[in-house]
Amino acid sequence: MPERGTFVEEDQRKDTALLYHKATVLNRFIAKILDFLIVLGLGAIAPPYGFWAGLWYLLVADGFSGQSIGKRLIGLQTWVSGLHISAGFKDSIIRNMPMAMGYLLWQIPYLGWLGTLAIFSVEALLIIGNDRGLRIGDELAHTQVVNENIFDMDSRA
Repeated sequence: MPERGTFVEEDQRKDTALLYHKATVLNRFIAKILDFLIVLGLGAIAPPYGFWAGLWYLLVADGFSGQSIGKRLIGLQTWVSGLHISAGFKDSIIRNMPMAMGYLLWQIPYLGWLGTLAIFSVEALLIIGNDRGLRIGDELAHTQVVNENIFDMDSRA
């Protein structure tokens, strides 16, 4: 018969295993492409301030009820996993920091472009390969992108 302490640990693991379903990978990529088009548009419309406005949007976009413009159009939302609430501005800044670093590196010819490609490739592979679709930023901010119409929690099997 197992000791009593193991049941408590197992119950705690079950509580943290309550997660939302992974959002569709294609929908996430489409939403991110729409957001990057907004960032690039800001940079083209109002240089040099557009670059900084694009960086600001990239960092805080998911802070508006967990939805950037791209996510809102596609029907996705960012949730804080442990609290089961939509992401705020702090969560958005933390989760989008790797993308912002790629955006900043893009300004450096050749070497920066390779760095940006590396960051975006790793992030894309993590979205595809992770069972919850978590990028590095999601791991840091404890967030997850889900379909906005899914509010029921399932335990991972």
